[in-house]
Amino acid sequence: MKNKLLKYGIFIIVLFFAFQSVVNIASADDHYKGDYYPKYEKSDKNNYFEKFDKHDHDEDDDDYKWKGEYEREGNYKNFQQNTVQPSYWNVWTRDTNITISNNLPVEEAKKVPFKLNRKTETLLVLPSNGQLLVSGEKMAKLFGIKSKYYEQSRILELSNGKEELIVRAGTNTAYENMIKTPMPAKAFSYEKTVYLPLSVIANAFGYSVEWDETNETFVLQQF
Repeated sequence: MKNKLLKYGIFIIVLFFAFQSVVNIASADDHYKGDYYPKYEKSDKNNYFEKFDKHDHDEDDDDYKWKGEYEREGNYKNFQQNTVQPSYWNVWTRDTNITISNNLPVEEAKKVPFKLNRKTETLLVLPSNGQLLVSGEKMAKLFGIKSKYYEQSRILELSNGKEELIVRAGTNTAYENMIKTPMPAKAFSYEKTVYLPLSVIANAFGYSVEWDETNETFVLQQF
């Protein structure tokens, strides 16, 4: 009888400690959830370029190996991998599988006037893979938006307060409002800045681009 009571007492004690352990784990988990994510959100913005360096390699961009990452973000519906889309020098389609445009208004590197409202600036235009590349910083100045160039990492950050565009030389990927988006041609570093497709920087900040053949001028207008 005494042995039965002893075994029963030990069983009750074991159950008590097991219950306490579960309660402690659940409590710790609730504390983890409530405390960790706000800190992560605060630090994530500060480490943005570190994340960019870690995940954005040239070879990845060439083969679009980041398809899985983009699909997980729920944005893969914007991509049409199985259909070849036409590309345009003045329209950013944001497609990955595109043809190369052969109908460019400027076929060699030269300085060309850009007209925006009553303001005209002459900028260097560089044809590349069916696109026209321009200086991101000089276009930003024309648009009246902020630009910051990180020389060591060759990253150009552009923002007007509402829209943001981040481009890295040597890749054909842009971060448009924090969303990884393909560009129709690679950006590259030249004259201590980043040159990127005209269609990308213009459309990203709400401008259309047309070619005035008579005056040999690019005309920019807000959408």
